[in-house]
Amino acid sequence: MFQDIGKVIITRLNATSAFTTANGGSNRVFPVIIPQGVTYPSTTFEITNVSNFMSKGNSLKSCDVSIRIACFADVYLTTYSQAKAVVEALDLYEVDYTEDGVTYTAKFRFETLDDEYFKSPEKFYKNVIFNCLIIKN
Repeated sequence: MFQDIGKVIITRLNATSAFTTANGGSNRVFPVIIPQGVTYPSTTFEITNVSNFMSKGNSLKSCDVSIRIACFADVYLTTYSQAKAVVEALDLYEVDYTEDGVTYTAKFRFETLDDEYFKSPEKFYKNVIFNCLIIKN
């Protein structure tokens, strides 16, 4: 269920022109880390805080996860544009997807945003946190 939710996030962000413009083009969204050699701006996503994990035995029909999307750039204002576009693309977004023959509905809701700065390699980034309710259909 979590492998394909990552694909949903990447597809949605890459289909949003404001995001691809701020993020330096499409295909610059990565799970967890930015690979070596990739230039900035770039974006990562990470799934955390899984609660009520759905079992394969169908005992639970939904779960909540937190999704952290981190927007990295050389310039502070670029991270602002990236984060704004992420919120516009995903806040209140609802999508159905299928994984391993099971259909799910994912409902995204914006929660928080914060600024950070890496002293080495001197990059700015913003963390954008979403709640995602995943419902087994």
